[in-house]
Amino acid sequence: MEGYILAELIYPPKFLHLLKKLGDEFFSQGIYYYKLLEYTIVVHELRGKDKKILDIGSGKSFLPFFYLNRGWETWVVDNGDFYPDFERFYLRLVEDKFSKGLSKFKVLNDDFLKADLPLNYFDFITGISTLEHFSGTKDMRTTQKISSLLKKGGKCIITLPFSQCGTKERTVVKNGFSFFQRDYELKCVFTRIIKPSGLHLRYFYVLGERNPRWGSKFFLYKPLSRFKNVWSLFPFIFWKVYYRGKSEHLPLFRYPGIIVVVLEKKR
Repeated sequence: MEGYILAELIYPPKFLHLLKKLGDEFFSQGIYYYKLLEYTIVVHELRGKDKKILDIGSGKSFLPFFYLNRGWETWVVDNGDFYPDFERFYLRLVEDKFSKGLSKFKVLNDDFLKADLPLNYFDFITGISTLEHFSGTKDMRTTQKISSLLKKGGKCIITLPFSQCGTKERTVVKNGFSFFQRDYELKCVFTRIIKPSGLHLRYFYVLGERNPRWGSKFFLYKPLSRFKNVWSLFPFIFWKVYYRGKSEHLPLFRYPGIIVVVLEKKR
């Protein structure tokens, strides 16, 4: 039962409770460690009661269930290319685990740019590891549409793979399925994500591995003692060191590089 022991050690209590509620399908699989970083920032940023939230490119994510568990009206949209059965997946779990959840849960099997969504409606929109898969100018047009869907004062969180050596575009093959991916350098984040959106930049996080050539620009190397019991359980080097950012109190894991952008609609 080592997986359960590790889950108890690693998952924040809020995540752990919900993972247990969702059952072994989620709990035994766990969350990729870099997703845990992204999710922790999302939970820290997005708060309140009776909120409306949209998650873009959800796939089979744990995060929409977290929103729903808070009592929020939760929308998910995905084109279903990678997970053709994602719509059935969500509806089955919502009906089974959230007795009153179906009335607050909407799932759309559609391209986000083509989806019919209400304007000025959402308090929050999240795109977790999603926009990097939008080729051409689709990532730029996506941020413009996000702006039109947010209420005044609404927030958007976008996470992207970080490249310290220039923006890179490539085709990735996974489980027999090929898809586009773009890794973003900082300049590209501003020109392709922030500026086209017209939204106000609250701040962004850069998370990633320790690299002596550039890491000192972003990270303060300070091991987190609360994870010391976990180190011996993983033989992989990227699990053995944890860091904090210079001005934040969020843990940073070795590998991979991630940018988390937090935007707000001011008008």
